[in-house]
Amino acid sequence: MPRVLLTEDDDDLAFALTRLLNQRGYDVAWAATAAQARATAAKADHDLVVMDLGLPDEDGHDLLRGLLAGDPTIPVLVLTARDEAASAIKAIRLGATDYLTKPVESETLFSSLAAALEQSTLRRSLEAMRRQSMEGEGIVGSAPAFQRAMRALGQAAGAAHAPVLITGETGTGKELAARFVHRASPRSGGPFVVLNAACLPKELVESELFGHEAGAFTGAKAGRRGLFELASGGTLFLDEIGELPLDLQPKLLRVIEGHPFRRVGGEREIRADVRIVAATHRELAAFVEAGQFRQDLYFRLKVLGIHLPPLRERVEDIPLLVECFLSKFRETMGTAPPACSGEAMAALARYRWPGNIRELRNVIERAIILTPGPAIRIEDLPPEIAGPPAASARPAPQESLEDILQGRMVEAWENSGRNLSQTARTLGVTRVTLRSWLRKAGAYPVKD
Repeated sequence: MPRVLLTEDDDDLAFALTRLLNQRGYDVAWAATAAQARATAAKADHDLVVMDLGLPDEDGHDLLRGLLAGDPTIPVLVLTARDEAASAIKAIRLGATDYLTKPVESETLFSSLAAALEQSTLRRSLEAMRRQSMEGEGIVGSAPAFQRAMRALGQAAGAAHAPVLITGETGTGKELAARFVHRASPRSGGPFVVLNAACLPKELVESELFGHEAGAFTGAKAGRRGLFELASGGTLFLDEIGELPLDLQPKLLRVIEGHPFRRVGGEREIRADVRIVAATHRELAAFVEAGQFRQDLYFRLKVLGIHLPPLRERVEDIPLLVECFLSKFRETMGTAPPACSGEAMAALARYRWPGNIRELRNVIERAIILTPGPAIRIEDLPPEIAGPPAASARPAPQESLEDILQGRMVEAWENSGRNLSQTARTLGVTRVTLRSWLRKAGAYPVKD
């Protein structure tokens, strides 16, 4: 049964709406003021909000902003009088899903509710898919650059046929991002097939992609299907696309554009329903300028171009990533220290991470093996990380990393109306971790 938070100060209208919604199978929680709405939202999760902007104790736009800060995925339908068009437009810009004019016609109301619930279900499914497919390997974070990339990946997932080009430095999680696009797309029931173009001799790449017939070349004793055929109905991930042989690129372009292909040594034309997701750490535009990559293929691949930021541009996410890796290693190794010391965390924040998230994961695994105590120490880190920062490195921030993290968590907690579950979901941490940090900051009682 969908749960609705109704915020309306007109008792008669609230009673009528509640009764109407109950008759259609909605569970309604009514709040007459903004304060009551915040308290109700903090106590329980809701599937959508229907709210009036003219509230007696607070401007409705401020309440709207606060509710969406606590749960950005929740749809909010705004109730407005006929002369409040400007106010309704402002609400839409703040993130409201729709606005309804009083008096509300029942069919208009339920049509808007159905559309909002469908949108909310899609958003939350994408978020759950993101966590399932990426969190286990540490692809989590709240840094703005990372969140922009995640939103772009979610949007790309819905375009089941358009090519996607994921760029980013080595170790930023490009294959995991590609897997997310596949799992969150309508093709999720099909195969996800991977080819790393840098791992094969150039003369074998064509056979690997398109297959070959028996006798096509020395050693081809039997025919073999290529990856395009194996990936039919699903996604073909072409990693390190910049290493693809130049003479093979026209054939790849034709297949991406929907043309049939032939196996090496074959005459029969084959069609495959495949979505291409490509990735590279190279600057493909520079390759095009140098004549090492076809311009037409480059433009076709980057229809949906998404860049994953390096870890040095996401320093605030390092504590979340460390906690994620510690949790992961506790599952796989049976044991791992429950925390990382403040001194070690500060050293991790100072380091520039040329290997990005992959390097951080390896460093945490090494530290887990070496540490004898309940927390990772600075001496458990590699010398290049534990030592003093190089003169050319970015100066350390005046605030400690712990202060920054505590401040972000307290701010997110306050913005959510002090809802522990919503804040933990927003930050990508467990409730236990969030509660511990809030207590360290003096913002959470010692006992629940």
